[in-house]
Amino acid sequence: MRNKSVYIINPNFRLQSNHLSVEWINVDNFTLQQEIRHYVPSSIYNKGGNLILCRRYEGSLHFIYGEISVWENRLLQKWLRDKLKDYIIDTANAVLPQRTHELENQHSLYARKVIVKKLWKNVLGQCCSKSRIIFLSPKIILLPQEYLDSVILHEMAHLKYSHHRKSFWNFLTTLLGEDSMSQRISMDIRMSVFYGYSDFLLK
Repeated sequence: MRNKSVYIINPNFRLQSNHLSVEWINVDNFTLQQEIRHYVPSSIYNKGGNLILCRRYEGSLHFIYGEISVWENRLLQKWLRDKLKDYIIDTANAVLPQRTHELENQHSLYARKVIVKKLWKNVLGQCCSKSRIIFLSPKIILLPQEYLDSVILHEMAHLKYSHHRKSFWNFLTTLLGEDSMSQRISMDIRMSVFYGYSDFLLK
């Protein structure tokens, strides 16, 4: 049985995305105590000798911390992951519909509605051809822009073809500007690590 990857959220943890930026700011404990007064309780973690503040600034997520006794503390890890999850989902809701509309205008192919929501495991997008609604997983905000766009264009292609027969793949090739089957194979090879990483952040 394959072992699951174990992720520890700490200053060495990085999000790899064009749309997400996480910064870790180390300050002395006196400064940290002074800063607390400017934060709402939900943005403060202060348990077991660990004190961290969380804020969003110009589209980035900042963690401000002093002396940390144990990064691996289960409650601290849950708090950090919850903050990352909220940030990812909020960013996905802001970016993905807008990017879809940009691609719609480029290709003159329009959905009636774009909805960002959690989908089945390893499902990144869905299109209901009859209602012309596209569903996108917030996970794709973690992808490089090329792959993010390819997921959206795949679902847009379903607005014209509800199946995965040859005509669908030919049309998707036109939208992508490259061979869709070759691109799919390349993407699938690189996605195995992504699924574990995104599942950890958004479970």
